Amino acid sequence: MSEKSWFFAFKEEDLAEGSMDIARVKVTPVLPINKSGTIYSLYGKCKHKGCRISKGSFSDEYTLVCAGHAWEYDIRSGEDLGDEDESLEIYENKVEDGEIFVLL
Repeated sequence: MSEKSWFFAFKEEDLAEGSMDIARVKVTPVLPINKSGTIYSLYGKCKHKGCRISKGSFSDEYTLVCAGHAWEYDIRSGEDLGDEDESLEIYENKVEDGEIFVLL
């Protein structure tokens, strides 16, 4: 397994409170989300059919609903709320000098 490194994903100023947007980091679709002052970074495609999860919406504070087929994910853990055996990968992130980096 290769060693992980930090990669730029997004400018913090471009990710307003309550928003999300897709970023391609290396070849990985990453979804940075700004919720309640915390940045979450998840794998950017739904586990069901590979739909862009960034097209989804929130049903409550931390539940992201895929626009494709309504699969629900907890953005804090990546857990699929309908199937405990499925989850989106969560990426560690950090903010430095106004830039969001993810560990891949």
